[in-house]
Amino acid sequence: MYPQETTLYHAILTAVMVLAVIILTFVVTVIYYQKRKLAFHKTNIRAEINALEKERARIAGDLHDDLGASLSAIKLKLQCLSINDEKERKLIGQSEDYIDEAMLKLKHISFNMMPQVLERKGLEEALREFISTIEQTIAVKISFRYSCPVLSNEKTIHIYRIVQEILNNIIKHAGASSATVELKKTKKKIWVHIADNGKGFNKNSAVKDSKGQGLRNIMARADLLNAKIFLTTAIGRGVDYLIQIPENI
Repeated sequence: MYPQETTLYHAILTAVMVLAVIILTFVVTVIYYQKRKLAFHKTNIRAEINALEKERARIAGDLHDDLGASLSAIKLKLQCLSINDEKERKLIGQSEDYIDEAMLKLKHISFNMMPQVLERKGLEEALREFISTIEQTIAVKISFRYSCPVLSNEKTIHIYRIVQEILNNIIKHAGASSATVELKKTKKKIWVHIADNGKGFNKNSAVKDSKGQGLRNIMARADLLNAKIFLTTAIGRGVDYLIQIPENI
């Protein structure tokens, strides 16, 4: 090879190597900043959700302790009245029934916001109580199986909210007569499986639709758990959620 060709070859080779280094540096930088952006986004989402849970717990406590106590006091006062007139006694009885109905609704609202049993007895009992409330309210039979270890407080809340959101979607939209809820641990994974025999939906359009906020909430919670969601559904074929959650995050 002539000296001029050798020099040209080395120059081209050097230029290619420099270009490759520049491209590699650019790609690494983009990946690095994307990871930082995702981490920052996840941190913000976690902070917002934690603040929301604290506010829910505060409001639930206020509803239960203050408003619940006031309704009980009103009912007690009514029961202490001595009325001889039959119409007035009937009116007081109806008022007591309205108070009982209001207290029941208050209990359901407070439970949905922050079930006290979740803090006292853990995830399994909270889900059992929530499912029992659903079955008492609407005509749907829910099969429940649970075989998980004790989980961290943050993970417990996120899993409970995911199951709650899915079951609420079943109640509101599925038109299902039966559903299954199963939580179990295999190796280093926590599995959440929820399925129903309802009317299903088009999952490609659900997230884009404003009505798909519930599904986006589920996905946001799952993202904080580093979980994977496997969703199988079609119109007229029910919905099947399979959620894989790392045991240690």
